[in-house]
Amino acid sequence: MLTRNRLVLSIIAPGPLSITSLRSQPTVGDFYAEATAEVSLCSGKDQYGLLIRAAGSGDYYRFVLNCNSQERLERVRGGVAYSVHDWLSSNDIPAGAPAQVELSVWAVGREMRFFLNDNYQFSTVDPVFSSGGFGFYAYANGKSPVTISFSRLSVYSVAYTLPTPTPVPSWTPVPGGTPKP
Repeated sequence: MLTRNRLVLSIIAPGPLSITSLRSQPTVGDFYAEATAEVSLCSGKDQYGLLIRAAGSGDYYRFVLNCNSQERLERVRGGVAYSVHDWLSSNDIPAGAPAQVELSVWAVGREMRFFLNDNYQFSTVDPVFSSGGFGFYAYANGKSPVTISFSRLSVYSVAYTLPTPTPVPSWTPVPGGTPKP
């Protein structure tokens, strides 16, 4: 449901159940994106997150947070989730609800860097999806309802040039010697 410039994802039936919302535009390659998640109802292994480089309803990366203060990056391909970066505990993720957290992603080429509340979390290199759209995700693991609202999605273009590699010294003959006959 979209209300007051917020996308609200709510699951009231017993889990495990998930809901995903994808935007059709913009489609981007290199970008920096940020969005705010407000957690109203969430506990334990319930999850929520940001979808990036979505090439369709079953192909995207999913930056996932759970209500036990953990984060993970998944590659969803053909509707099947694969771990790219396994669960990691973070003090930047609020435990349970109510809470608010800012999710940010910097993606250039195959490299992606992930941030919470402007604090660096981890980086990964994965070549599968190089461009796509954005979306949001919520997952109810148990019998409790889950309600997460997302707002302030901002996407910026990134013009980034990889650093020039450091030159490696090589052996060069020194002139000045007299050749022997």
